[in-house]
Amino acid sequence: MVPVMYQPYPGGPQQVYYMPAHNVQAQAAGGLLEGIRAQIRNLASTDKLEGFSLGQTFSQAFAKHNADEMEEYMMVGASRTTPPIEMVETGWPKPWMFFRLLTLFVVANVALWGVWKFTGNLPLVPALLIMAAFAVPVATLVLIFEMNTPRNVSVVLVGKLFVMGGLAALCAVSFEYMTAIAGKMPGVVEETAKFAMVLLVVRGTRYKYELNGILFGAAVGAGFASFETCFYGLINAFLPTLIQGLQQGGQASVTINAAMQAMVDNLIFRGVLAPFGHVVWTAIAAGAFWRVKGTLPTSMSMLSDPRFFKAFLIPVAMHTLWDIGLDFPNNAFLNSLAGQVCGWIITGSISWYVLFGLVQQGLRQVKNEQQTQLQSTLATVEATLGLGAKRFAMQPQGPAGM
Repeated sequence: MVPVMYQPYPGGPQQVYYMPAHNVQAQAAGGLLEGIRAQIRNLASTDKLEGFSLGQTFSQAFAKHNADEMEEYMMVGASRTTPPIEMVETGWPKPWMFFRLLTLFVVANVALWGVWKFTGNLPLVPALLIMAAFAVPVATLVLIFEMNTPRNVSVVLVGKLFVMGGLAALCAVSFEYMTAIAGKMPGVVEETAKFAMVLLVVRGTRYKYELNGILFGAAVGAGFASFETCFYGLINAFLPTLIQGLQQGGQASVTINAAMQAMVDNLIFRGVLAPFGHVVWTAIAAGAFWRVKGTLPTSMSMLSDPRFFKAFLIPVAMHTLWDIGLDFPNNAFLNSLAGQVCGWIITGSISWYVLFGLVQQGLRQVKNEQQTQLQSTLATVEATLGLGAKRFAMQPQGPAGM
């Protein structure tokens, strides 16, 4: 039991009552976590999440949808397929397409792996490499695509940004290997390269919503993550195992199987971590920039706006922490496993917390524009019909004092 002082009113007598120690500790822990969240929100310039629930958000993931619904759901973004702003949903989105796509990728990868085990056909190696590397980043991208409630961005533009993200990955990795300084700060180099690709592709004023920027960043980040995973699966897993086995005089078939297993292990590992890395990091950076940009043309002065610059520091910091992990002195086990896991949990949780805060801002932006549009339409109709003054005069008056 812990004594806690209580004063019923200023200057009144003090009383002592006892609270169980675990309650005090729980309140202290809750206060600490809320303090950390408040600092993160202050840095990201976002508000506390309201009305958000993971259960509600993903409640439609297992619901049934026929083929026509799926096709219409993805055919958006063109002049004839973008819904009027008045019809746009402004509550928390309930995505479901991403789960079907992820399931399709998993089934395809399992099928490829099964055929490989049965036939040992070498052309299946690049097929499995690409299919597995793209699976989770693309599914995560579709998840964020579904959060773009204005539905004003086409799959074509998303695909273009995805390819540019792959280009950013190749250029950034090459640059890091060429210069020692760049190699020591991948968080700065890679996050800058990805963000630059977003600005290179989308420079006009057609896309004005913060949710649009979030989607653009996610597309580039997904492309980056997919190509980077291809690189790691081939260069860091398949080829080293293959070369080592051949140098040791192992049988070709046994060596190839071992190399294939190493590659698959690497792809699964990176696939599990993919939703918490490049996709969400670039989505944060681009979303924060679109918060500043809005309907204005892109300009260099926007990069120094605190609403963007402070938020951009978050993915850079998360990327850096992701790479270095946490250090536990004199404990090899914690350094090799728990330290990295703790780092990934921390960075992943912070990254998605910030992203959901930006999504909430984007939804509010859409809702505010909806209200403005509806008020403008109502005013136009009233002016046309000459009902403006009569409408206000006809409003019923409540009782006095109400």
